[in-house]
Amino acid sequence: MTTLLKNKINTMVRVLKNDGSVTFELEKSYYEIFESSEGGYAINVYSSADRDEEGEFIDSNMIDGGHCSGSAKDAVIFMLHN
Repeated sequence: MTTLLKNKINTMVRVLKNDGSVTFELEKSYYEIFESSEGGYAINVYSSADRDEEGEFIDSNMIDGGHCSGSAKDAVIFMLHN
């Protein structure tokens, strides 16, 4: 893993821990990772960055989603490697 990638991962993990969620774009998909009420982290992938009037991604643009029961770092790394 390159130093640049490690820095990006650490930045996203820090945002996720501090804010409870992090979003980013990767290869024309839009990712959202946030703390799950069931523990761990929910991960959603969207085809568009469009958001509703409340600033949330539009559900109809969701193309994948899942749950990571590990740490914030596990959730970020999982999304970057899939």
